[in-house]
Amino acid sequence: MTAPITGRVSNVTDGKPTMPSYTLAAVFLAGAMTVIAQHKPDFSGEWKLNLQASTLSPLVAPVAQSGVLRIEHREPKFTAHQTIVLDGKPFESNFELLSDGREVVANAGGRRIGSTLLWDGDALVFTSRIEGSGVQMTISFRYDLQDGGHRLRAAEQVRGTDHDQDNIWMFDRR
Repeated sequence: MTAPITGRVSNVTDGKPTMPSYTLAAVFLAGAMTVIAQHKPDFSGEWKLNLQASTLSPLVAPVAQSGVLRIEHREPKFTAHQTIVLDGKPFESNFELLSDGREVVANAGGRRIGSTLLWDGDALVFTSRIEGSGVQMTISFRYDLQDGGHRLRAAEQVRGTDHDQDNIWMFDRR
């Protein structure tokens, strides 16, 4: 009768057990993944809109005047307050989400608004889907840091409206 094999498989070299190379590789890879996951960029700060560096749609470019984006980012919590002045009128938007990709749903004015925030490499992607009577619109922003963290790029896409557009908003750290 043979005893069942239990425990960890190991190699034997010169009569001494050694850790197999695949186990060592797995341990190294798990450690490296943990370090990578912990070093996501921190978007916190006050950011001033740089119109000259931005690429705005024909609808927005002639009326965009200034803007400020304030971000408080304590992973996984991300809070953004943005004020953009268009044709002399400030337009504000705010959101607070976790960067885990889970949808947060709210109802406003008879519309369902589902929003998510998730990591895509070193970029954070915010997506908001607005559904209501005769409305199905998606607004997304892809946030990434540039120039050693001195510049923030917010690539915006608006879809599902009569004014679909793409804007690249560039902000400089204050």
